[in-house]
Amino acid sequence: MRLPKLTGSVLSGLHCFLIAAEQMSFTRAAEILCLTQSAVSHKIKNLEDTLEVKLFIRQPRKLILTEEGKRLQAVLAQNFGDIAHEIRDLKTLELSGDFNVAVPPTFAQSWLLPRLKRFIDKYPALRFHLRTRNELVDFQTESFDCAIYFGNGKYPGLYSEKLMGESMLPVCSHEYAITHELYDCPEKLSSCLLLHDAAPWARAGRNDEWQYWAQRYDVVLPEAGCTFDRADLALQAAEQGIGVAMGRNSFIVEKLESGRLVTPFAMPVQSPLNYYIVCRREMVMSPRIKAFIDWMKAETEDMNEA
Repeated sequence: MRLPKLTGSVLSGLHCFLIAAEQMSFTRAAEILCLTQSAVSHKIKNLEDTLEVKLFIRQPRKLILTEEGKRLQAVLAQNFGDIAHEIRDLKTLELSGDFNVAVPPTFAQSWLLPRLKRFIDKYPALRFHLRTRNELVDFQTESFDCAIYFGNGKYPGLYSEKLMGESMLPVCSHEYAITHELYDCPEKLSSCLLLHDAAPWARAGRNDEWQYWAQRYDVVLPEAGCTFDRADLALQAAEQGIGVAMGRNSFIVEKLESGRLVTPFAMPVQSPLNYYIVCRREMVMSPRIKAFIDWMKAETEDMNEA
């Protein structure tokens, strides 16, 4: 592989190659980079010509990395992440500039957004960018400053700090509880429709939360159920009287207070997982991340004490 001069076009081509190699699709890479598919293909072809090596084997509806392509991807995946974070850190040593955070969708909607104005008002020079996702962040290749995970806190190579625990219990509409005679009768769940968050945490099974709760109280669950890719959708379905959802306390407090949801039996269980703030180890003391961690810890202090 010939060593090229690192011109702007070469660097652009390397970044384009990395995204295409991760997605194994020129079309999906084009969507991420906001380019046309032909532009992505052209950039990678120019890169191959410059390096005088083939990076992809192009087959109908399929891409395959060559051995050279695999080697280049491995090097770029690490170094592009280092470069992006170093540049951003140099440009934003103060509490200003872009601040990118990845958060699970329902946590963002039900917990973070009602509090976010306080953070933005406190640090007005920061341009806060929130992105929701259930998947874990690849901090080597993605330009996120930090992320909120619901998990076990074990993320190799990353810094993680516990924010708060979580409890959960079944919830439904009052009408559904009456119709199915659920009040104080958990055994009646066997005739109900369960509403599942299909992705309650990274790599979870669709009924993991329900099974964990059922084992704690030795309750038999029905086979029938509906799945949703976001917890808030399962809770909204419960509000509409479709079935019974497993509600996390931080998501359902307001709904219970307003009467939109009820807990037919007082049988909560402490979740085996917690909320963590996660970032690259070398970035934990950056002013922006430290400010966000301190603010989040202050916001969760009352809940942790409770």
